[in-house]
Amino acid sequence: MSSETTKDENTLAALGQICWLEVPCTDISRVITFYRAVLDWDTADYDPTGSSDMPGAIEGNEAIHMFNKSTTLNGAFVKMSKPSGVASVADPNEPYKASVLAYYCVLDIEETLKKVEANGGRVHVPKTAIAGGSMGYFARFIDSEGNLQAIWSHGSSGAATSE
Repeated sequence: MSSETTKDENTLAALGQICWLEVPCTDISRVITFYRAVLDWDTADYDPTGSSDMPGAIEGNEAIHMFNKSTTLNGAFVKMSKPSGVASVADPNEPYKASVLAYYCVLDIEETLKKVEANGGRVHVPKTAIAGGSMGYFARFIDSEGNLQAIWSHGSSGAATSE
């Protein structure tokens, strides 16, 4: 099989999946620390005196710093020019607001939520069974920058579950 065929097959397999994720933030160093600790994302250390990874200015963005998780997820932390540039949809006064929400696969929901809280985030929706646990479990959290994120686990790790 040629490398071109493999590349085409990989491209076709990726269609419809998340191929890039931008996480808005107000503090790149803080958000790097958060996602390294909670989801083990890979990223170089951020040097605020160096140049941004961003090829050109985009209105409202001050800097961008790339991250990845293995070969399955790539993206960037985008430092917004103003703190109000990070939209929080997790407002209890406006529960009808929603945006695209990514779910990240984890081995243990409870352990991951402990990491969230230990790194400046907070639980938004605690561990919740899907179809009685037959489809796994999910939880949602607010990251260190106010972004709503979600996690999913099959629940087969033997960890205690709450329904």
